[in-house]
Amino acid sequence: MSRRGFALIELLAAFLVFAVGFAVMMELAASGLRQARTSAELTDAALWAQSKMDTIGIEEPVKEGSDSGEFDKKYRWELAITEWEPPADASVFETTNLVDLYRIELIVIWGQGRGERSARFVTVRAIQPGLTP
Repeated sequence: MSRRGFALIELLAAFLVFAVGFAVMMELAASGLRQARTSAELTDAALWAQSKMDTIGIEEPVKEGSDSGEFDKKYRWELAITEWEPPADASVFETTNLVDLYRIELIVIWGQGRGERSARFVTVRAIQPGLTP
């Protein structure tokens, strides 16, 4: 006697395989969206940081101290400027008596509570004494 069609157990097994595969694909898609959002936030933070660091020494003087503020409703910043001395064994910096070196650290913060994230940006800026704006 020949059988036609599928048994109920075969249909249930096929549906289970489909459901598991679909759930895995949906999780991969959701993970990709989360990573894309995180990447966009980090890119925005880097652009804000570059904008802020570009103004230091041009629109505002380079001087030791700290400051904080907001870029917009989502992104905040904390800035720390300290005088920087090169390591004693750094022969590359032998002519540093002509310039003052400052270490600039900018932290960009976004999010609230457990979802708070931050990015840290650090650079050294050389300023000729007496030529600050």
